Amino acid sequence: MTLRLVAVCGDPGGASAVAPVLELMMRENRVKVDAFAYRQACDVWQKRGMQFEALDEAVPQEEIDSLLRIPETRLLLTGTSVNGVDLEKRFIASARNRQLPSLALLDYWSNYGARFSVGEGKPAGFPDRIAVMDEWARDEMLAEGFDATRLAVTGQPAFDSLLGKTLANDVERQRIRDGLNIANDELVVLFASQPLAEVNGLSRGDSQWLGYDEKSVLSGLLRALDELSEAYLREIVLLVLPHPRENRAIFAGIGGNSVRVLVAAHGDALGVAKAADVVTGMNSVLLMESCYSGLLTVSLQPGLRRADSLPASRLGVCPAVYRDADMLPVLDRMLFDSAARADCRAKLAEFVPDGKAARRVADLAYRMAGVE
Repeated sequence: MTLRLVAVCGDPGGASAVAPVLELMMRENRVKVDAFAYRQACDVWQKRGMQFEALDEAVPQEEIDSLLRIPETRLLLTGTSVNGVDLEKRFIASARNRQLPSLALLDYWSNYGARFSVGEGKPAGFPDRIAVMDEWARDEMLAEGFDATRLAVTGQPAFDSLLGKTLANDVERQRIRDGLNIANDELVVLFASQPLAEVNGLSRGDSQWLGYDEKSVLSGLLRALDELSEAYLREIVLLVLPHPRENRAIFAGIGGNSVRVLVAAHGDALGVAKAADVVTGMNSVLLMESCYSGLLTVSLQPGLRRADSLPASRLGVCPAVYRDADMLPVLDRMLFDSAARADCRAKLAEFVPDGKAARRVADLAYRMAGVE
């Protein structure tokens, strides 16, 4: 009898983390993998050429139960989502009712409680095990009251493919720029946006307010780049990269006094980042991928009201801006100070993943499923 694993993902971060694990397990063919996706996870898996079935967001609970009721099923593997639908939590609850082992794979260092809570008066949606990125995430989760026996440090599988990646050469860089209608002599600053206002609260009165959001940071970035463009008499392009959960239309009409603003299409985010002289953003996974790829990167989090969740900035691999007043001088150094750029590149050269996270998660899944 071929044992069966069911996988479910909704958010793009979770889908990107789970994908290398499923691809590895599919190649090894030790279990039958049935993958289900909804929302942006469908796009992520489709672009990778993975086989999966799309789920309706309003899928009845009876259908979820039936997908896990097949006798050969031995494990539920999920990503984690904070999207208001959170089908992963419903699958986990169903698996618990059937006493089916469940494993959730964490993809980022934030919103730990929100990824597993299911509302006031309802039991938390905890799986049997949670695969986490590193000891830092484990310690933060323990401080929030997570059960240590549920946590396993595995690494983040989405970063495995970045091991040994090199910077774009001049030909590739120019090809990317040509596709974006950017001249070779223009300085390019990429801004990786995120729907933070949607996830963390819309105003300073909200308990999850970070102290900034995507609109305030983008506005400050544009002002700083305008000043630098005028001071150095250089043409600067601000390339806005919307998050997969954001509509490109919300950035229509944004412009600077001196800076040209372009809005990139959804697609190969890291490929687009290679066209930039500096990659900026707040605390997204793309900033981690950018650092692992050796790209000069700056985390913009002015007014941050809690601990920084971005490992690359905590470790000093990429400069971080925590005050509005520091944005311009930091960007000045990263764009125009050759010594500062060289120092940052030296740190990035030492910042590499071990490339074995997917292997560790797969091995944990096999053990939980009882696969020899």
